[in-house]
Amino acid sequence: MRFISSLTQRLSVPARYFLMGSIITFPTIWSTSYAQNIDPIGQFLSATDTSDAQWSVQVSDPIGNLINQAKIDRLNKDASISVSDSSNSSTLAQAALNYVGVRYRFGGATPKGFDCSGLIYYTANKYMGIELPRTSASMAKVGESVTRDDLQPGDLVFFNTRGFRNSHVGIYLGDNKFLHAPRTGKPVQVEKIAGYWDKRFNGARRLTAKASSLAQH
Repeated sequence: MRFISSLTQRLSVPARYFLMGSIITFPTIWSTSYAQNIDPIGQFLSATDTSDAQWSVQVSDPIGNLINQAKIDRLNKDASISVSDSSNSSTLAQAALNYVGVRYRFGGATPKGFDCSGLIYYTANKYMGIELPRTSASMAKVGESVTRDDLQPGDLVFFNTRGFRNSHVGIYLGDNKFLHAPRTGKPVQVEKIAGYWDKRFNGARRLTAKASSLAQH
């Protein structure tokens, strides 16, 4: 107190009153701020510090972007895709690739779930305007017969998987690979016609303009 008294003696009257008022009121302000969980000094600094007010972090996350895009694509499996010629059977191969990863569902013929013939029935109808028969055995009667050496992308390939011919069907993609909905627990995928599938291969058909017309009657 002696120090304060000595200091105030050297100040002018207005300055003396201001100093004494500050000393008296500061503890009250501080205690009130503490009780209300307020930081008056921090608030003052925040309000006056504008040096980086216009700055913002720019984060590049290409992997995250790819993951997000993949999620969007999975939500739009039924979206149209670009095809070169809807009258060409290769269109079937291009379009069906849009559904890789869709789960198997017995009797399914929508992007919510496909069985083997349901995948082909849906894709041919949506992208080629062809209404094929619903079962693989009936599909084996549509179009032109094709030898294995003459297979082209979009040809239907048939297999004996249940003890009788044409009990399974897929779409040939080229390079001895085909796309199909295998079975419960296995989503739509691409496989080679080798091993198991090579032994059970029993024929192929090609969808032509004439065959397409016959399928719709």
